[in-house]
Amino acid sequence: MKKPIFKKWWFWLIIVLVVIALGNTNNKPEPEEPAQDSEAVTANEQVDKGDEEIKKETEKAQVLDKEAVLAYTANIRGRTFVKEVLVGDHNINVVFHDKFENYKSANPETGVSEEDYVQYFATGDEINKILMEESVRLLKQFIDADNIAITVPFEGKTHSIDLKKSVAETYFNVDFNTLNSDPEAWKSELSSKYFNKNDRQKFVDEFVQVK
Repeated sequence: MKKPIFKKWWFWLIIVLVVIALGNTNNKPEPEEPAQDSEAVTANEQVDKGDEEIKKETEKAQVLDKEAVLAYTANIRGRTFVKEVLVGDHNINVVFHDKFENYKSANPETGVSEEDYVQYFATGDEINKILMEESVRLLKQFIDADNIAITVPFEGKTHSIDLKKSVAETYFNVDFNTLNSDPEAWKSELSSKYFNKNDRQKFVDEFVQVK
């Protein structure tokens, strides 16, 4: 009669070897995570900072609110004769009617006569007021505007301005962001200082085109 297998010496030898093998497997050391290179950390931090700066710049450069611009320009000087206001992301373009007949055609119910129209623009300084003062007011009112264009045709001539915010700030030595939030600064640094006939003419000579 054969001996049971568990009484065989080689059976127990196999059992011992299996136990030893299992023990060695469980005792393997955990692999160490490689230390992150300090230069890589610095580079990542710089990328994060760069992303933050881009986000801040994007937040600053908000596009213009078209409805707000249209509401404001409905009350500017000469508003009766404004043909259209075009609003881009960062630019505003105000265009006046080129002649009374076209104004009358667009506003058939108006009580304004051709004589009223002519007298309004005939002094010349009224056109200068529109081109200088309203372009500057728009830059102060809408700080996200980078450029203001106003076109006033009258008696066969077209008076126009295409004013960049940065150029106007240099010319008047002001910051429109500050003027927007500080009414007293607006008056003392710009409107009370420059909104007069002589300074308007200097401004017009510098920036206005007549064709």
